[in-house]
Amino acid sequence: MEYLGYVYEKIFGGNPPTDDTQGAFHTPRKVICFGNVLLDRLVKLEDPELLERYDLKLGSKGELDMEILNQLAQEASASSQCLTNPGGSALNTARILKQLGTDALFFGAVGADESAEELRQILRERGIEACLQTVETAHTGQCVALMYKDNPTLYANIGASAEFALETLSHAVSHDGQSFLRPVERKQILYVEGFFVPQRGDVCEYIVQQLVRERRRLALNLSAPYIVRKNSHVMLKLARLAFFVFGNQQEFEALAEATGHNSIDKLAEELFSGGGTKVLFITKGSAGVQVITNYVTELGSPGPITFEDYRAPRVEHLVDATGAGDAFVAGFLHAWLEKRSLGECVRMASDVAAKVVTQVGCNLP
Repeated sequence: MEYLGYVYEKIFGGNPPTDDTQGAFHTPRKVICFGNVLLDRLVKLEDPELLERYDLKLGSKGELDMEILNQLAQEASASSQCLTNPGGSALNTARILKQLGTDALFFGAVGADESAEELRQILRERGIEACLQTVETAHTGQCVALMYKDNPTLYANIGASAEFALETLSHAVSHDGQSFLRPVERKQILYVEGFFVPQRGDVCEYIVQQLVRERRRLALNLSAPYIVRKNSHVMLKLARLAFFVFGNQQEFEALAEATGHNSIDKLAEELFSGGGTKVLFITKGSAGVQVITNYVTELGSPGPITFEDYRAPRVEHLVDATGAGDAFVAGFLHAWLEKRSLGECVRMASDVAAKVVTQVGCNLP
């Protein structure tokens, strides 16, 4: 996801939320996801005419001005071969969780436009619960992937997602006694994608100070090396407080380097030095997953730090690795909430990720 570096660097000025919609808090969910919202459109082109008209180089990736991106998305979506999905890392995880049988609640921001309505309709049809702040002055985030001869050209803009406000979350916490939070003695995961972190310092601080306690656990996804490097202070703070930290080897290496450590092992020593139980997942693609943890039992005291490597399932036909990490998180959390052992959870997470990479986009077959 390095191409989204352009997108996340350009953060728009904040505006107060005008609407807090589609919040379903009557039954608190076991997983609460915080992330950016993108309406993903994947189009298979029969010829490169659309690329040429927008002066886009085949295979290029980056950010487009929102007005141009909306126009491109509109033309692309008219294609009979257009696949539309809710996008964004944490929303991908929420979607896969739903398919696995675990309902999650997602928090994010959209604009006051047709894309937001389309997104809400898709979420309703798929039974995905979301509390979506409406930002009147911004467009809903978009990601358009144009496939020509199996070569993707991809452009995005996070739009309204950059303006998610603390008031949206704090209002939901005290929403007429129908809070999405479970009692602190019951298991619940508060999952934050790294892409959500830039300029959301007040929201992240609220989550860790006001919401995370006892069996309400923080789970963090490092998301991308550039996110880690440009937000190293807050990412390290969140990683210290998190019960679960997910990331690939490049992301953990970036966090180690950005915080003055010469290896992932040295970074792990610091993360565990604060006390408490923690599980680090270092994904390595086809090489498998390394798990570093002091976990013994759910309610027990931390044990000695252990290092264990898990093999990745063999994938016969790799189609698209996009969203594999998001799917891994979903598979793990689903199994964890079913009270399976740590090893079983990792194996299920790897199996789910292996299935997703055989599909276009972050989707299960």
